[in-house]
Amino acid sequence: MIFQVATEQAAIQPDILFYIGSLAMTNAMLLGVFVTVFFAIIVSILYKNIGLKANKLQAAAEMTVESFLSLLEQITGTSKAAKDLLPLIGTIFLFFAFSNIVGLIPGITSFTFNGVPMFRTPTNDFNLTFSVALAVVMLANFASIKSFGLLGHLAKFFKFKDVYLAFKQGFGPGVLAIIDFLIGLLDIVSEVAKVVSLSLRLFGNMYAGEVLAAILLGSFALIVPAPWLVMNLLVGILQALVFGALTAAYYALAVQKEEELA
Repeated sequence: MIFQVATEQAAIQPDILFYIGSLAMTNAMLLGVFVTVFFAIIVSILYKNIGLKANKLQAAAEMTVESFLSLLEQITGTSKAAKDLLPLIGTIFLFFAFSNIVGLIPGITSFTFNGVPMFRTPTNDFNLTFSVALAVVMLANFASIKSFGLLGHLAKFFKFKDVYLAFKQGFGPGVLAIIDFLIGLLDIVSEVAKVVSLSLRLFGNMYAGEVLAAILLGSFALIVPAPWLVMNLLVGILQALVFGALTAAYYALAVQKEEELA
C-alpha cells in the first residue's frame, strides 16, 4: 500500500469549532477571516509604501489593477462602469482566488481543534458562496433601480404598460405583448436562478475537487499529487475569475438602456 495514503472525504457542511455568543464559528469561516486579515495587511503595506518609483509589490498591484480594468471595460462596454466595478470585482476575485488556493497548501488541514480540522477552504462552504452570490445579484438590482427608478425597474418584469399600448395598436400586437409580459415574469425566476447558479458553480467545483483529491490520493498517492494540485490551482483561479466576470456582466445588463442593447 505504498501508493496510498489515508484520506477522509470532506463533509458538505463545515465543522463548527466554537461559538461567539450565538454565532457558530466554522473552520471555513476561520480560514476566511485569516484570508481577509492577510489582504488587509497587504493593502496596508501597499498604502504605506506607495510612491512614484514603484517597488515590486506596487508594480504587481498596478499590473493587476490595469488588467482588471481592461477586462471589466470589455465586459461592461464603458470605462466608467469598469472603474465603478473595480473595487467590488477586484475584491471578489482576490478573495475567492486566494481562498481557493490557500486550501491546497500541504498540511494546512492537518491542524485540528477539538478533534476537527481547524481550516477548510472558505469557498467549500455553500453558505459563503450563496451569501456572496445573493449580495451581488441584489447589487445589480439596486443599480438598476438607481439607473431607471423603482417603477422603471419593476417595468422590466411587469410590462402592463406595454400590453396596454400594444392593444391600442391592435389585437395582434396585443397578443405579442402578452407573450412578452409572460417572458418578463420569467425574468423574475432568472434573477433567482442567477443566485443559485453563481453559488452552486463555485461551491460545486471546489467541493468536488476536494472529494476527488481525497479519492485519488487514497489510490495513487505517489503519482497524482503534483499534477492534481496544479490543476486545482488553475481551477481555483478560473472559478474566481468566472464569478467576478459574471457579476460584472449582470451589473452591466441591469443598468444598460434598451437602445444600448439593440
